[in-house]
Amino acid sequence: MPSINIYTNRERVMSLEQVLPELRGFAAQELSCGSRRLSSDEISLRVIVPDSSLQIADTELEIKAHSYPERVEKQDVICKTIKDYVHKICPSAGSLYVWLQLSELGHSA
Repeated sequence: MPSINIYTNRERVMSLEQVLPELRGFAAQELSCGSRRLSSDEISLRVIVPDSSLQIADTELEIKAHSYPERVEKQDVICKTIKDYVHKICPSAGSLYVWLQLSELGHSA
């Protein structure tokens, strides 16, 4: 189950909350691959406001997912596509940075 942690400040939380369902569906689509099709309810999203931070961008997305060959091959495209999508649906997110962390092993229950 992929998860997305969105780090931002308090002023951006409400606008980001409003687009979470759309982002969830879009991320499921982008992270799907031939051997693994995702539905939106398989993506966990969190908006996190740190007490203190020195972020690279106004809003940062940290995507954690299993490492499938197709995801590895298009990792840069996934990051850029999701970044562009968030810019489009939530311009108030400000500057954006997207990390995609692909792991070999994982377990959920």
